[in-house]
Amino acid sequence: MPIHKTPTIKLQRMEDFTDKVLLYSSNIMVPKAPLKGSFAVHSRSDYPCQDEVTASRRDYYKISFFSRGQGIFTMGEDRYEIDGPTLFFLNPHEIKTWRATSEIQEGYFCLFTDLLFDSIHAAHEDILQHPLLQPGARAIFKLTQQQSDYLESIFRQLLREYHENAAFKQEAILIYLRLLMLEGRRLASEAHTPQRAQTAAQILAHRFTDMLEKQFPIEYNHHQVKLKTAKEFAVQLNTHPNHLNACVKQTTGRTVSEHIRMRLLLEARLLLIHTDWQIAEIAWCLGFEDPGNFTHFFKNHSGQSPHIYRLQ
Repeated sequence: MPIHKTPTIKLQRMEDFTDKVLLYSSNIMVPKAPLKGSFAVHSRSDYPCQDEVTASRRDYYKISFFSRGQGIFTMGEDRYEIDGPTLFFLNPHEIKTWRATSEIQEGYFCLFTDLLFDSIHAAHEDILQHPLLQPGARAIFKLTQQQSDYLESIFRQLLREYHENAAFKQEAILIYLRLLMLEGRRLASEAHTPQRAQTAAQILAHRFTDMLEKQFPIEYNHHQVKLKTAKEFAVQLNTHPNHLNACVKQTTGRTVSEHIRMRLLLEARLLLIHTDWQIAEIAWCLGFEDPGNFTHFFKNHSGQSPHIYRLQ
């Protein structure tokens, strides 16, 4: 087992953000979030974003709206050049960076955790299950001026509710969050697709992909993935490997082994890019007891060795 080292990927927490936001304010901030540290919304004119945010994960969800400004945003391996009105939906799990490329940075952003839903009806928790907030979603939308004006009006109302202690404050905040999620869904799809009831094969395939994804991201170099083969997943899902593979192939177009291979490869790339862990440590975290087998796996599917990939 490799020697433990401190990872370079930072975890940004809600309480850390609340402390840092004071640095950007000329006034003393009085937190008025419903339920301790579970929600916050701010205007970028009051609390500008940092010029550069290094690779980090967070313990909160974030919806960020740029009305004016430019910058370079990365999520995982994907890079986006932001110019003008843009809407982001960000989940806690994926690695993100930001670099501002213009002095002007205007808009709004809100942060929330699942604690926001602890004291209310469970039906509200479907916000956290929204497709735009799931790992793998690339919910970054360029906006027209009309869309930008509408979103700005929602954020202004959300900010007003946040700073006032009116009756039904939390319910009002949830309504505005739902409006933001609805607008995101509209942006993500030009045409409405009717929802169909899932088949047994689709349900099993979804359970598999969910179980696979929950093994990631790897936060520390003493964590190792537990399930690495179709047989191991089948045991956990109480089914036969052949049946699992058939359902996954029918639903997604890829075999169980292909899904596992692609996810391990993605995590390998992210760890090579965003950590200073030794290659042997990354190999162990991904279930390769022999670093040589990991190097062969990575080179076979990426066309270059882990060392060369990291250098590039």
